[in-house]
Amino acid sequence: INDPDVNAVVRSHHERFDGSGYPDRLIAGTIPMPARMLGIIDSYDAMISVRPYRAATSRHHALQQIYRARGTLFQAELVEQFQSCLGVYPTGSLVELSTGEVAMVMMQNKVRRLRPRVLLLTSPDKRPLTDFQPFDLLNQAQDRNAIEIVRSVAVGEYPINTAGLLPK
Repeated sequence: INDPDVNAVVRSHHERFDGSGYPDRLIAGTIPMPARMLGIIDSYDAMISVRPYRAATSRHHALQQIYRARGTLFQAELVEQFQSCLGVYPTGSLVELSTGEVAMVMMQNKVRRLRPRVLLLTSPDKRPLTDFQPFDLLNQAQDRNAIEIVRSVAVGEYPINTAGLLPK
């Protein structure tokens, strides 16, 4: 591609807000805005993807790592926007519920971010279900015994194949 703007973004997406990136060690506003945005997206994608040298991390954990790097590696305002778009538990994340069941986050709840719509994948004893059940954590938020997300499940922690469960 012979577009100077595209070339600048591709060249600069490994630059970091504090000047620690490469290839030119650009700092803050000298990094093109689209490259600052792409740097966050590329880092997130790298963390949640399997690599020959390491396993993928959970989407939730990747978001936490990026959030901790706000203001240093990544522009803080862009990290906030990125996290707002994905939610606390990004769509596709595997989570363990207070019941012991494992579920996949299917849809964000913009009002109550800790209460997404999920798809139950296992029974409380972690046996895979043959008929996945949708469950909206928001619908029972006022219940004293409300089901909660207790943790994000690491990729590969349970032998659950989630391929094809999310629309493309």
